Amino acid sequence: MFAGKKALLVGGSGGIGAALSLLLAENGAEVIVHAGHESEKCHALMKKIRALSPASTSFVQPLAVENFSALEDTPLVHCAKSCDILCVCYGPFVQKPLEETGVMDWQTLALFDYALPGCLVSAALPAMCKKKWGRILLFGGTATERRKVFRTNVAYAGAKSALNVVVHSVATLHGGEGVTCNAILPGCTLTEYTKDADLLAKKMPDGKLLAKENLAAAAFFLLQNDSLNGVLLPVDKGWNPSLF
Repeated sequence: MFAGKKALLVGGSGGIGAALSLLLAENGAEVIVHAGHESEKCHALMKKIRALSPASTSFVQPLAVENFSALEDTPLVHCAKSCDILCVCYGPFVQKPLEETGVMDWQTLALFDYALPGCLVSAALPAMCKKKWGRILLFGGTATERRKVFRTNVAYAGAKSALNVVVHSVATLHGGEGVTCNAILPGCTLTEYTKDADLLAKKMPDGKLLAKENLAAAAFFLLQNDSLNGVLLPVDKGWNPSLF
């Protein structure tokens, strides 16, 4: 399905990103996986990916607030400039009451949950528009498809909500050039990064966390269908922020 297409997955070495990396490789894409650090887990994943898509590669680029201004001259942005498929699966989460959210919390979330995806979209668009083909998939926040009140993660939800503007702007301005831009808004998902899994599961409507493979399948659905553009897709079993 995606033979001959180059897919960059930011945060593609773990969690939902890893599941999506494998799914794209299974469907013919050359997968480039960004990882935040070296790990045996990443090496094991790349072995599986290369068995499916031999040209696939990975690179390590730690993301830190103090290095953000130098982002443009990095492998991450260089890869974005030449990719056909851009998936930004990375995004730090901070859960604190508003009055306890500090300066570094605000800066970190604004940079990596909003500015980073925005920078990569800007980098990827020129080549995609020139080729008249491109797929962009971002990961928003749970229940951020419209304005809501959040009790303990205002900074995170605000940054993720801002991605909606990016999604709709790209879809409207570049849909005629063969580029689609959509977002998955995931509910509480079980990955190797999940903390307090039992507590989070109790807050889900059916008492169970989402499977990362199901999130990856929903993301792949958006990537393969060129009729879907500007979609903010909640995959959360009907989760409500009043429970979180």
